[in-house]
Amino acid sequence: MMVAGEPSGDAHGADLIQALKEQNPRVRIIGTGGPRMAAAGQEQLFDLTAHAVLGLTEVLKHYFKFRQFKNRLVQLARQERPDAVVLIDCSGFNLRLVPRLRTELPGSRMIYFISPQVWASRAGRVKAMQRDIDLLLTILPFEKAWFAERAPKLNVQWVGHPLLDRIRKVGASVPSPDCIALLPGSRKTEIEAHLPPLWETARIMGRDKEGLKFILLSPNEAMQKYSLELLKGLPAPNFTFEYNIGYAISHLSRSALALVASGTASLECALVGIPQVVIYRVHPLTYAVGRRLVKVNYLSIVNVMANEAVVPEFIQDALDPNAVAREALELLDNAQRRETMKKRVAQIVATLGEPGACRRAAKAILLEAAFAKVT
Repeated sequence: MMVAGEPSGDAHGADLIQALKEQNPRVRIIGTGGPRMAAAGQEQLFDLTAHAVLGLTEVLKHYFKFRQFKNRLVQLARQERPDAVVLIDCSGFNLRLVPRLRTELPGSRMIYFISPQVWASRAGRVKAMQRDIDLLLTILPFEKAWFAERAPKLNVQWVGHPLLDRIRKVGASVPSPDCIALLPGSRKTEIEAHLPPLWETARIMGRDKEGLKFILLSPNEAMQKYSLELLKGLPAPNFTFEYNIGYAISHLSRSALALVASGTASLECALVGIPQVVIYRVHPLTYAVGRRLVKVNYLSIVNVMANEAVVPEFIQDALDPNAVAREALELLDNAQRRETMKKRVAQIVATLGEPGACRRAAKAILLEAAFAKVT
């Protein structure tokens, strides 16, 4: 049984399903995810990724809907009695689901793939993780040591980052010096918060520099449709504009710069090797609560891993289109600064390990499932 609740988790889950089937063609996978996991062969109860939200106020608005989703998944688990449950990222949902599954399925193995970022906020959650999870599969190199110090009884394996496999599969193209990628996020709430200021940033850049081309990248067809509807209410572009589905490396690698919402897409830009400007904005109440809980100095995973401001961040009130445009234009015009950023980002990316994360994760999952059958 696999549970993924966000588009990025859906993509990783689909790759994991493929790896599981390659190693054991008889494996049966049920649960919830998104269109990619369904296409990969998951017997899907419903599409949870279509309801992805982020932030305290956003989650509270949909509390009863998500509670119903948890109840349906618990009922499915009770009926099917899976040998293993694989929870993929989406900590707000999955960390609340796993205690209930642990109670209902005492003989099943509870596995978490892509660790909740408890090292960034609310570290106390690690106690419940140690209690409820049999195997934690992490994707960032520093996480295993962090958990070893704070939850020594938790079985943690570092498998590497699954994005490394996708980067290797897709060939890169020569970037255009005037092409900028816009990546406002993968959830409706993110797109609603980020697309208008990014669009205004693009208009300012188009006013100040001729010949610019912007590519709006959406994670799937539904989010692209939502983005294009939002654009109908925004001023007309003063630049060349196109839009595509998927953060395909072929799209990113032909861009000289990315204006990107913090998240998986930011790491994809880092892996491709294009300079980036990171932005993010949430509801003011969510931000106020988050400032009290978050223990890291940066939001971008590139900056978190480096513990320094390798890529510029414009977060919350600092997300001003004029300021972002100035930074973006300076990066476009400053070849030395772009090269310095690319070299430092490459050093950080090199610490992520080797390709094959999903293959290694699948092997570990199948061993845990086999153990469940024996016991």
